[in-house]
Amino acid sequence: MLIAFALIGVVLGFVPGGSFLLIPLELFLIYRIAESHRAFEFGSFLAMGSAIVVISGFLKGLASLLHAIPGIGQMANSVVAFGFIMIIGTLAERYYASRTRPNVVP
Repeated sequence: MLIAFALIGVVLGFVPGGSFLLIPLELFLIYRIAESHRAFEFGSFLAMGSAIVVISGFLKGLASLLHAIPGIGQMANSVVAFGFIMIIGTLAERYYASRTRPNVVP
């Protein structure tokens, strides 16, 4: 799942202005990871989400400036998108894995 999201990020990194679509993609990735561990809590999701919006928004704004350099700018933007999604996904995976709830059958 994480690799699929990262590859989508690579594709969006090539599109000028498309890097701002990565923020909702990253938030959805965190939600999917939390749900896969049955550990979704709105408070922790909101805290992680707001941190991602701020950090990712800043990085995406800087990365959009790279599109001024043809070819190299798009490649660098895609590499940054791939790396950031992999780091965020790995951190979210570790966080929610430690908070996994047992599967209770009523």
